[in-house]
Amino acid sequence: MDYRKFSTFFWATYFIALLVRKYIQRLKKESELKLEHQQVLLENSIEIQEHERTRIASEIHDNLIAQLYQVKLLNNEKELSGYITKSIQTARNISHELSPPLLEDHTLEEVFEAFLFPLRKQYEIEFSHTNPNGIVFDNTVKLHLFRIFQEVITNIQKHAKTEKFSVSLKINFNYVLLVIEDFGVGFQSKNITKGLGSKNIELRAKQIHAHYKFKENKPHGSKFLLAYDYSI
Repeated sequence: MDYRKFSTFFWATYFIALLVRKYIQRLKKESELKLEHQQVLLENSIEIQEHERTRIASEIHDNLIAQLYQVKLLNNEKELSGYITKSIQTARNISHELSPPLLEDHTLEEVFEAFLFPLRKQYEIEFSHTNPNGIVFDNTVKLHLFRIFQEVITNIQKHAKTEKFSVSLKINFNYVLLVIEDFGVGFQSKNITKGLGSKNIELRAKQIHAHYKFKENKPHGSKFLLAYDYSI
């Protein structure tokens, strides 16, 4: 082969390879920047959501409940006083759901139990949990897991048409496994990803790199499964 032709071919191949490499690196960098941007948007979305929940919970607790107490003190009718007492409890429950007061000082299991407690008047609930090693999560992780749990339970209340459901929470050295089952009418898989609630679950799961899915709970109802490997 002619040396000049070989040299020209070699350098042409080298520069093409160099250009391709730079192009791939640029695409990779753009992809990384896009992922970083999406992550920032995700974090901001959740932060805004929690800020609004806390603000509304504070308004209910500090203003609405205080005003209801004043009305109750001024009221002399026994029947009306009973309705006001129920309204105060309802407002307090809404405030706690928006911003759980137990989150900072209690375990994930205790926070779940506190949320389920008032629902036991309406539903037959089986709540089992294991945490043999006493694993304690930071407040951010607890909040995301609680919000996912809360959203699934709310979906059951709205759509399942059931009188009972079960919650299983297993915490080990490496993972959290959450299984929530109802025994109602079930769901159509094509509709499960629609709506704000499902989007909220997706955002929270992404934030902690957890994996989840909904599936039919044969013979009746639906099942939610979440696996969170916190050792990664």
